[in-house]
Amino acid sequence: MEFVEKAIRGIVRSAVESYASGFSDRHIREKDDEDGTINMKIHNVFIAALGPEIQYYSALCRSLDSSLGNILEKMAINIARLNYTVTQHVEGVIYR
Repeated sequence: MEFVEKAIRGIVRSAVESYASGFSDRHIREKDDEDGTINMKIHNVFIAALGPEIQYYSALCRSLDSSLGNILEKMAINIARLNYTVTQHVEGVIYR
């Protein structure tokens, strides 16, 4: 395997393992915390009409969706850094 491929596999493996354990641990730890991730997302009047079980799983899915987006962004940035100079800001003139 080429160095870059090994590096990419390492980045993905590390990110997925870290994400999986962190997501699980965080949600178990915050189960009874009013300000926890799930409990902050569970209050949706439209979903509440479907019952508490659907309400919980809907909030869990929204949390999963947003955290997956974050981990994919971090993986993409780390992979891009293998070949490019990566900055997370934009400079320049904004034209009308």
